[in-house]
Amino acid sequence: MRTKITKFSLLLLVILVSLLVMALPAFHTKELSRILLTQEINLDLLLDAEQDVELLFFGYAGCVDVCTPRLSDLGKWYASLSEKTRERVGFKFLDLSVPKQRELPMEFAKAFHPDFQGIFLSESELRRYTKAFSVYFSSSLTQHNEFNHTAHLYLLKRDSRGKRVRFVYSAYPYDFQQIASDIKELIHE
Repeated sequence: MRTKITKFSLLLLVILVSLLVMALPAFHTKELSRILLTQEINLDLLLDAEQDVELLFFGYAGCVDVCTPRLSDLGKWYASLSEKTRERVGFKFLDLSVPKQRELPMEFAKAFHPDFQGIFLSESELRRYTKAFSVYFSSSLTQHNEFNHTAHLYLLKRDSRGKRVRFVYSAYPYDFQQIASDIKELIHE
């Protein structure tokens, strides 16, 4: 009797694992990595920017596992854009850690590209911004100076009423061809 239950359990486990493996491609597709939105954003730091189009990334200075590889890739890609495009498209890194040194986010962002802006947020600004963009973050349970956080890239466009989130890119590595295409479309709207 015990052997029959064990064989049945093993068979059931094999079937479940097989179904999961077959379903994995559906969970990681390019279509699911780019979300189209028209969410209006009325937050001071985003409205005073000169650029019509803005890329936005939330992280924290010193984050080596998530932020550094993404910002490094973004910096290289941003440098490959034409000067004319870079004049119209800004990049802001918003620091989730509320560092003691206000200049730390700017120094961290500029390490990846000289045009990147690093933004220090007060605790109240941090709450407003993370709520507006549905950004999750919390202190790491295992490492004192680390944070767990959402690592999405946001593309915003200025219109007559302010700025709107137009696209959210959730998969990494980023599809830079798609982002460039989206930026081109937004610039010419």
